Amino acid sequence: MTEAPPVLLPQRSLALGCLLSAIAGAIATLSLPPYDVWLVLPVCFTALVWLVDGAAARRSFWRGFAVGWSFAFGYFVPSLWWISEAFWVEPEKFAALIPFAVAGLPSYLALYWGVATGLAARIAATGISRILLLGVLLAIAEWLRGHMLTGFPWNLPGYGVSSFEGLSQAASLGGIYSLTLLVMLAAMSPAVFWQAGRAVSVRTAAVFCLLALGTLGGLQLWGTQRIAAYDAAVAEADPAQIRQVRIVQPSIPQQHKWDPARRQQIIDTYLSLTSEPWKAETAVPPLVVWPESALPLLLAEEDELRARILSLLPEGALLFTGGLHRTAQSDATARIFNSLMVLGGQGQVLGRHDKVRLVPFGEFLPFSFILEPLGIRQLARLPSGFSEGAADRVINVPGAPPFAGFICYEAVFPRSFPYDKTPKLLINVTNDAWFGTSGGPHQHLVQSRFRAIEQGAPMIRAANTGISAMVDATGRMLATLPLQHTGILDQPLPPGLGSTWYHRFGDGLFLILLALALSANLICRLNNL
Repeated sequence: MTEAPPVLLPQRSLALGCLLSAIAGAIATLSLPPYDVWLVLPVCFTALVWLVDGAAARRSFWRGFAVGWSFAFGYFVPSLWWISEAFWVEPEKFAALIPFAVAGLPSYLALYWGVATGLAARIAATGISRILLLGVLLAIAEWLRGHMLTGFPWNLPGYGVSSFEGLSQAASLGGIYSLTLLVMLAAMSPAVFWQAGRAVSVRTAAVFCLLALGTLGGLQLWGTQRIAAYDAAVAEADPAQIRQVRIVQPSIPQQHKWDPARRQQIIDTYLSLTSEPWKAETAVPPLVVWPESALPLLLAEEDELRARILSLLPEGALLFTGGLHRTAQSDATARIFNSLMVLGGQGQVLGRHDKVRLVPFGEFLPFSFILEPLGIRQLARLPSGFSEGAADRVINVPGAPPFAGFICYEAVFPRSFPYDKTPKLLINVTNDAWFGTSGGPHQHLVQSRFRAIEQGAPMIRAANTGISAMVDATGRMLATLPLQHTGILDQPLPPGLGSTWYHRFGDGLFLILLALALSANLICRLNNL
């Protein structure tokens, strides 16, 4: 047994504790793309445990809340600052809202963490028990953050280990929330070696720490073997039966996208890139994918243009394109959807996914009855915003694998409840031009990759200004087009892995892990561990 060391911080130093917590949270963002410095996670989360210990010594919910809120605020401000880029597209209308976006959204998201750490401080567990309890409470907070008030599950801590391809495969078992729980527990585990005012058994602490870190190590080895088995299956595939895919990235600046004077230029850019010669041909008709809201018009109402587009493609090819869709010709009754459409034959719309998860303040205005009188509008140039799609489902169209569509922001949402069918392909169309060359497009890409891991299906990602990518069923990027690059990406479509545990059970394993961690917490608490 070791002697109990002095208190890390004087209990009255709440302001200093909150400042240190915010600094730790800010440093933790270095684990996220485009930096991927995962080593900061154990440093920062261990510091968080020790800072919560100070509040727990007084069993003070509000002190614990302040420490956790500060950590999360420090985490979300630098990792979400790129949102302000969207307000500079039309600065005369929206620049005044930048402070509210940069500080307001993180302030709200930090509330979830604050409640979690406040409860941990009020319960005041000790030793191993306090780490298990805090990890469970933070994981629940992250799940709630991703579901309440439309949800915003951007930059979950589990994405901080995305550079480990093997470990990332754990998402195929329990999804990103399960991985987030395991990552946070492992990152907090070094704190077990030290707790102010309490003697610590080094042997017990070492066993727990090794168990937490060993769990991630075991998942890394399992995931590496999963990838190797997948690669072996890909190598045996018949090249003649592999479908070719063309991803078109026009790189049109957001301020030009809806300029009527540039309409024909934009159409010509898409047609020119789409009609370039193919590098390879197979017996299977290819797929062409354009990004979100590709053309500045209602493509479903442009019969001649659709036929012209399809005439540029190889026989039997299908075009997946983002576009606006109107349900009625009358302006008075029209509803506008942000859609992913599938065009085939002579230009018919064979299938359509209407965006279900709309971006708050971007595509619709929440609490509009309060905010509209104050002069606040959504960024989309529609008087009433976009309408919400009716269903998120797997879509079947002739000549294509059963697919699930993800329009922009939708790709950051894991599928917590199983699809009715197994998707063989994921299509992600997005317009990240809003966010320039900031970290936003890099973060968006990584989160999209995890949807491929969770569903065991390849993902085709077409982004207006980048980053477009072909992602295989293990979430690896086989090829990409960089930011602000105009061009095409011709790639063979990789095979799927079939139904995964996460596809079948959704967040079921996450709930089981929470129950196991809470049970372990109770055992440790009863045995004073």
